[in-house]
Amino acid sequence: MRMLHTMLRVGDLERSIAFYTEVLGMRLLRRKEYPDGKFTLAFVGYGDESDHTVLELTYNWGWSAMSSARPSAISPSKWTTPAAPAPRWPPRAAR
Repeated sequence: MRMLHTMLRVGDLERSIAFYTEVLGMRLLRRKEYPDGKFTLAFVGYGDESDHTVLELTYNWGWSAMSSARPSAISPSKWTTPAAPAPRWPPRAAR
């Protein structure tokens, strides 16, 4: 048994497709709009779905990652993380 695909909800479908295809080298395998449900699905992966696990990118129309248009949206403040400390470079010599 193998995993066929996993779903990621995205706030900007075009930007997400560009990231997975241009940065990670995946291919856009298929894309379909569902006007009645007001969402679009795009499947990306490194190979055909018959042989590879793929990602299903789900975009709900009119919603973005920073939007409160959906009642279940997480507020942006919960998505932020504390700033990481500045890296020490070059590393300190052992004492």
